[in-house]
Amino acid sequence: PLTLTLMSEFIIQKGVSSMSTEANKALVRRFYDEVTNGRNVAVLDELLAPNFEGFKVEGADHGQNREEFKQTITMVLNAFPDHHQAIHDWIAENDKVVTRWTVQGTQKGEYAGIAPTGKRVKITGMDIFCVVDGKIVEVWAEVDMLGMMEQLEPHDHHATPRRDLESLIADLFASPPLAVVTGLAGGVMEVFGTATPLFAGDSWKVETEHWHVHSLVSVVRGVRFERGPGGHGGPGTEVLCIHLLDAGNAPLLRFFRTERYDAQGRPIPERFARYEDLKRRYGRRDGQEVVTCENGTLQR
Repeated sequence: PLTLTLMSEFIIQKGVSSMSTEANKALVRRFYDEVTNGRNVAVLDELLAPNFEGFKVEGADHGQNREEFKQTITMVLNAFPDHHQAIHDWIAENDKVVTRWTVQGTQKGEYAGIAPTGKRVKITGMDIFCVVDGKIVEVWAEVDMLGMMEQLEPHDHHATPRRDLESLIADLFASPPLAVVTGLAGGVMEVFGTATPLFAGDSWKVETEHWHVHSLVSVVRGVRFERGPGGHGGPGTEVLCIHLLDAGNAPLLRFFRTERYDAQGRPIPERFARYEDLKRRYGRRDGQEVVTCENGTLQR
């Protein structure tokens, strides 16, 4: 099944490394062996460049500086004293080192505002390190934080929308046929029958026999309603699309109404009427394309 993880932008480092890829991998290996698995945060003073530009994890609004990064590592190790990170894959090219890993640990200390639960968690993720002249200058991480939080604080998912955005998502999946596109150029999921989103806290998910979307309400910062020339119907046809946007107005998910025209190329009225109904119920009252969203509430 397709699992969607919403990811933030990749940070580009402008420096040029004079080290070999093997030397870069050896440096990053020290990060795991001595810091995350060896529990020696002081080693970061040797590994990080003086001009360390930031650690950024998916969905974060900004990167962490050198001291904030050290504090984060310390917090994680204190919360999970038996924290162990197993590295499955290493890829190194130019100044980048990429790893794919699994972390396991038992929560014995406070984590993200959650009191110690004694629960053992297991999550997966990837790290991208930028190494220049034998020092780590940036780290970018894709981590299954949603999976971790659900293991620590499991929620019972329900099908009843409680916020504006949840209602919109439920109405979209109740209005097939749809093509759901992930990100700017991601995978396409066709929805021919109705699908039921399930909600719990900040998370929501939709599962079918063929694909799976799992995301957060809070990452959606705007909704854009688009109707205009385009699509695959040929000249004179219109595209109908509803975009869920991130904080930078980039699309996280796009819902395209499909099968808008019949075999003779004539518009199917109910398809267009359904789009206009959703726009009337969830869009801006002044007719503007984008409505802002804060924690699931649409600022209409």
